[in-house]
Amino acid sequence: MQYQVEIYRNGFTTAPGPEMYFLNEWDTDFKLYTYVFLLKGNGKNILIDTGCGDIKCINEMLLQEFGGKITFELPENENIDNILKKAQLEPGDIDYVFVSHLHHDHVSNVDLFPNARVVLSRKGWMEYMKKERPYFYNDALFPPRAIKYLAALPAERLIFVDQPEEVLAGISAFWVGGHTPGCMAVEVNTKKGKAVFTSDVAFFEGNVRKNHPIGLFYNLWEVFEAYKKISQRADIIITSHDPDILDKHFKTGKF
Repeated sequence: MQYQVEIYRNGFTTAPGPEMYFLNEWDTDFKLYTYVFLLKGNGKNILIDTGCGDIKCINEMLLQEFGGKITFELPENENIDNILKKAQLEPGDIDYVFVSHLHHDHVSNVDLFPNARVVLSRKGWMEYMKKERPYFYNDALFPPRAIKYLAALPAERLIFVDQPEEVLAGISAFWVGGHTPGCMAVEVNTKKGKAVFTSDVAFFEGNVRKNHPIGLFYNLWEVFEAYKKISQRADIIITSHDPDILDKHFKTGKF
């Protein structure tokens, strides 16, 4: 089974070089896009990540950390409601949501899809449920509303994976960790080959291709192991924040 991929930008920001490439690019600020990916095939509408919610809390956090040098921008025509309109879909039309991890820009709108089954990393979910969470930063990055919604879902609407597992014909998911304990990659069969959506264990394709880790990690060893897994499985590497995905590689927003 092959799927068509539709790529939608969901805001943009900048980040210091060493956060993108560990202990490197000290004098560079990188532009980042946030994405929502829509898969269509086999009569299903499937999202990989659900994008940002209210960005006020994110910009308050960025103000404290960077003193106004960095902000997050979310134009109205790029919010989740307008992404669905562009895709000519209603929230109830979404059959599956793959949550790459529990950060604000990936999970905030998961509660908008009343019919969707949600796919998560089992390891990541159980780590988040622990009382001791040294990687946990704050409620701005880990949005409580979305996480409470997931916790309350009936069992039949939650799918947990860790080992590479085919969730739907032509779509597999597997745990990668590294950036957070919950990071999960999604492998999708497309006409152009196997596309692996990396989650934030890689911000740019260069992280994987050059084996140069991200700077925002909780476990560096897991990052390197993730790059091995992704390299072995991917014909196409799709990260969650690389502007080249839309600006260079897939200018039509589809493949």
